[in-house]
Amino acid sequence: MKRGPKPDTPSAKAARGTLQPVRDGLKTELVVPGDPPIAPDYMTAEAIDVWHEVIGRVMAAGVSEVDSAILARYCSLEALVRKAFNAGGEPPPAAYLTVLRQHEELLRIAGPKSRVGSAGGDANGGKPGNPFARNGHRAR
Repeated sequence: MKRGPKPDTPSAKAARGTLQPVRDGLKTELVVPGDPPIAPDYMTAEAIDVWHEVIGRVMAAGVSEVDSAILARYCSLEALVRKAFNAGGEPPPAAYLTVLRQHEELLRIAGPKSRVGSAGGDANGGKPGNPFARNGHRAR
């Protein structure tokens, strides 16, 4: 692999006005459609409300039409969990919350997994110490 920054795509060069057909004319560019997810018919009214709340975030995260089914399952489950919390009685089962978090990670709308545990390091804010701090100095 060559070092340095990756070359710009022909469409980016054409937009910038620096496209050279001799150099860039033979390059092919894959264009992936960015169709928005489509809400299925079986969703309840509460699930559709959740759909409208999260559609902007999931589109910004890169979710497309192929992810419509998992987004619909996420919205339906989120609606059930909200209903259970609002009822004030029994909280939703822990399995619901676990699956809900997994769906959020798959849809890339949850926080990073690194929040679960520490990334390593010592007590000085999670930053690892300098491994070369003792170079040139003998232990006393």
